[in-house]
Amino acid sequence: MLKDIKIIQGISSISQRAERQRETIKIISSYVEVGVLPQLFNNNNQILYGRRGTGKTHILKYLENEYSENANKTVCYIDCRILGSSPQFSDTKLSLSHRCSSLFIDILNEICDSLLNHIVYQPNENSDLAINSLDDFSTASIGEIQKSKKIIHKDSQNNTNSRTTNFGLNTKDIEYKSSKTKGFNGANEKTIAFDKEEYEKIIFPDLNYHLKKVIEFANTELILIIDEWSAIPIDIQPYLAEFFKKSFVPSPNVTLKIGALEYRSNFTIPREKHNYIGFELGSDISTNLDIDEYYVYDRNPNEITKVFTEIIYKHTKSELPADYLENNYNIRTANQFIQGIFSGKPAFKELVRASEGVVRDFINIFNIAFFSAQRKGLKNIDKKTIIESGRQWFENDKSKNLDEILHQKIRLIIDEVIGNKKARSFLVSRELERHPIIQQLFDARVIHLVKKGYSDKDNPGIRYNIYSLDYGTYVDLINTSKQPEIDFSSSGKNDETNIVPFDDNRSIRRIILTENILN
Repeated sequence: MLKDIKIIQGISSISQRAERQRETIKIISSYVEVGVLPQLFNNNNQILYGRRGTGKTHILKYLENEYSENANKTVCYIDCRILGSSPQFSDTKLSLSHRCSSLFIDILNEICDSLLNHIVYQPNENSDLAINSLDDFSTASIGEIQKSKKIIHKDSQNNTNSRTTNFGLNTKDIEYKSSKTKGFNGANEKTIAFDKEEYEKIIFPDLNYHLKKVIEFANTELILIIDEWSAIPIDIQPYLAEFFKKSFVPSPNVTLKIGALEYRSNFTIPREKHNYIGFELGSDISTNLDIDEYYVYDRNPNEITKVFTEIIYKHTKSELPADYLENNYNIRTANQFIQGIFSGKPAFKELVRASEGVVRDFINIFNIAFFSAQRKGLKNIDKKTIIESGRQWFENDKSKNLDEILHQKIRLIIDEVIGNKKARSFLVSRELERHPIIQQLFDARVIHLVKKGYSDKDNPGIRYNIYSLDYGTYVDLINTSKQPEIDFSSSGKNDETNIVPFDDNRSIRRIILTENILN
């Protein structure tokens, strides 16, 4: 199979990002459900968290397709990376209100386009009224403000200096005249000019009223899916969230779904007396969905292995001609595909472990391993090739994205956790989970969250998060005397609170990362 040109082309064509996939049918056919979608397919306003590469866009694209199947729903999918203009990001002279309003207008324009398409392609007896209301909705943002004035002063001067001589001769007398004129004319001109800055003023009562009328006349509901929220400048995010709260959250016919990176998002600015600018998380919008929670390998290795088996099978199959695997290799299930591509279950299990529950890392390591084995003339992808590919992916992708400070910090953590304790996992108190170093390392996929709110019996009253080091940080130590204990185990039966961050059934030792190491 590794020499089959169709399979080679198919695997090389697997999209590493869902937005790069041009065909919706491939997004649908390659989707593997892990339990997130049923919790999103509802009328609740929700934020979907997840690090880069965990599949947020794939899920939201699939959700968009599910909603689009209903003729009475209008879906507006917005990628925040395409919003705004260059001055909003580079011109520091622009006010915060101007930058925020301009971004929100971009979103309103996208909504208008989606509603217009629905009215045109799903007409009814009130379509004319819907069009008129949509026009009113689009003009609910108007305004002009005087920014500054300047005075222009003009002076003009005219100098006159002339001499005239007339000489005449006739039979009676001689006449001679001479005249000289000298003068000065002056004029002053003073002009006051005003520079005016055009800006959009959002009139929220009008916007709400006209949006309600559009939805009513068009006989539809608006599903607003906002992807890549974290691409918006972080100082604008809470104010933009406030605009969403005033515009869409109160309407029962508008449903808001947002995909975001938790540690790169700022939805709220607290104010006095428990008031907020932006969303009141948990009240205005739900935040209980985090994709990372569904792909933690250490919690349920067998289940996660099954999920990734389906992922690689469906992604590969979607890039091949119809029934190609069935007709040429008699492969009809994901397990049969794994048996044909890999040398055995240990090799594939190593691939799943190396990905640390991140789908994009999984696909990239598989891609590197496949072509490495193909170049070497191997019949199947073996475990050694997976280990080499995991190291290569870490060095080429993750390590290069760390600055000097993060390199130093991850080295300190590796020395403490792997060097001193021979483990790959550690505890961080909940007070430190927002520490910039922890957030940046987690966001860079160099450390991975295994469990939140862990209670340590030796330190009652203190809650911890359990993190594990990335596969790439210890891959060089595999099969050596310095290899850390990899698997989790329990020191007590059916007691999740006894999960320890290394394989040791004799005693419960704690590896707690302190603030001194982080600072």
